Amino acid sequence: MSETVTVKIEINGVVYPVSCMPGEEHRLLESSKEVNKVITSLSNISETIGETRLLAMASLILADKLLEQENAKDINNNMNEFINWLEKATERMNKVAKLFENK
Repeated sequence: MSETVTVKIEINGVVYPVSCMPGEEHRLLESSKEVNKVITSLSNISETIGETRLLAMASLILADKLLEQENAKDINNNMNEFINWLEKATERMNKVAKLFENK
């Protein structure tokens, strides 16, 4: 079984020990920074938001960003598929045009 590493991260002023695989520490710390950015921006809007609601709202905002990135990747993949189809269709049309030129 793999050994885990415990990293102390701070979210909204509270320190949490979190286990991760060796080598994932930096990513975990960067992730906690992203969570804190969202929490800070939400806290600036309203100082009376409870911690549970604050964390729920931060989770929703981060999940929305993730979905937005995935949708952008899907659009790029669809665009690449369309470009490939268009290139093949153009090749076929050029072959047909050459056949007509030879007659």
